[in-house]
Amino acid sequence: MSNEKHDRASSLEFKIMAGALAAISTFAVQKLIRGSWKSITGQEPPDPDDPDASTVAAVAWVAASAVGVAVVQVLARRVAANRYATLGRTDSSDEGQRLVRSSSKKARKS
Repeated sequence: MSNEKHDRASSLEFKIMAGALAAISTFAVQKLIRGSWKSITGQEPPDPDDPDASTVAAVAWVAASAVGVAVVQVLARRVAANRYATLGRTDSSDEGQRLVRSSSKKARKS
């Protein structure tokens, strides 16, 4: 197997692992956010498209959902990148470490 094919396969392997971890964690955090909303407000989360829903509640729900999902996706990719690097995937650990460094720089800018 040539190095180029191996690089692509490893990169694909990393992307599948990171994507699966992000999908599972996103599903879990959505359940957590929905449950938290219900316990805090005592109501179901509003449908942002419902004209009868309060604008403040709809915006708060969308913001809480977006922030929660964005944070968990960054964390999932960082965990996947670090895990992949520790598995001894030398060619893809470069990609994993690049993703970790990139995420760290973005977090420091915020």
